[in-house]
Amino acid sequence: MAGTIADITATEPSFTVERFEPVGERLEVAGHWRGLRGRRFVRPVLWLHTGDTRRRMVAVLDHKPWAADDGGAWLAAFAWGGGKIEADRAELEVGSELVVELPIPGAPRKKAEPRPAQARKPTELERLREQLAAETRERRDLQEQLDGVQRETEALASVRAERDALREEAERARADGERMVNDEYRQRERAQQSADEAAESRELAQRQLAAAREAYAELEARVVAAESARDRLSAETGDAAADRGRLVAERDEAVAAREKAVGTRAALVADRDRLRHERDEAVRERDEAVGAHAAVAADRDRLKAELETARAGGKPVAAAEDAEALRAELTAARAGHDRIERELAGAWTQHERLVAELEAARQGRERVEAELVAARADRKRLERELDDPARRGVRRPATAPAQQPSRIAPPRDGAALWTVRAVALGLVLLLLIAIALVVGRVI
Repeated sequence: MAGTIADITATEPSFTVERFEPVGERLEVAGHWRGLRGRRFVRPVLWLHTGDTRRRMVAVLDHKPWAADDGGAWLAAFAWGGGKIEADRAELEVGSELVVELPIPGAPRKKAEPRPAQARKPTELERLREQLAAETRERRDLQEQLDGVQRETEALASVRAERDALREEAERARADGERMVNDEYRQRERAQQSADEAAESRELAQRQLAAAREAYAELEARVVAAESARDRLSAETGDAAADRGRLVAERDEAVAAREKAVGTRAALVADRDRLRHERDEAVRERDEAVGAHAAVAADRDRLKAELETARAGGKPVAAAEDAEALRAELTAARAGHDRIERELAGAWTQHERLVAELEAARQGRERVEAELVAARADRKRLERELDDPARRGVRRPATAPAQQPSRIAPPRDGAALWTVRAVALGLVLLLLIAIALVVGRVI
């Protein structure tokens, strides 16, 4: 079948068919193209439609690249097994967008005229593929949106978890602060109680020291009286056996008083050990309070660092309120920390006052020790005076005077004299024990 170019002024792509017929074992399509504007064709495809079916044939490569010059001859050949073409309609597809309908060979001849190149209608499979691709893109977009929502949800859950953890840590810090404050209060009360007991002990030591001084003065007076009575011993007589029994009784009383003083000393030593133990406990609790204060400060710094990290990490906007709440809790924790520092400063002032009182007590102990040294010197002086050979050589007269015998004056020689000396030494020993108890109580 042959045709001619009928319209050379066409501006839309068109194809004038000059020949479409079997040539041997091929089907050839020849003609001219118009209005292509430099388009290039891919490998041409010939479609033969018969009823609801169609046959697809791909052009052979003899005429590649099928250049479609405007108005120039164009030829494409397709493999054909020979025989008559039985088809209802034929289409030439030269690209993904251009399709030209061809006249069926053997049909009544018509005047050759340009056939417009229409846009290729997509097949059902292509429409399904495009729909599948669109749905795939939509599913991918939805999946990305879902992933984004999940990431935001996970980030929000992480922020909430961090918020809960920070709240728990803030609660623990607040509880630790309250516990430390309570411990500090109890420590302060125990320190105050210890100070009161120390003051009471100091007052008791002062009273005991005053009593010891009075006893020493009384003993000195008794020694003076004994010296006076010893001068009158030469003119007095008495029942030596009765005086000896009295002195033995006085010695037994002195021994009993000494044992009682020893028991009192043991009780005072036990009280002193208890006070030292309570002082050590107060110091240990103070150290624990200082350590707890340092732990609260470290927790505060760590919370501050975690809050700054959370701010720098760019969390979702939904966690802003939680961050503000955490800031408020951190501010409260800082206020509690400052309050604890002020209370620790007060406790430290109290501790310094107790140290000053302890130093005063130590000075009082040193003063008592000095007085004890003086008392020992006085005791030695009295012992030297009692052992004076000039006085020891006085003898009792042969006959007793006519006046009544005195039961106050001690004997001047013999066993009775040594008994009196033993009693005096026992009294001095009791005085020394009392002074030692006072010094131990002050320490």
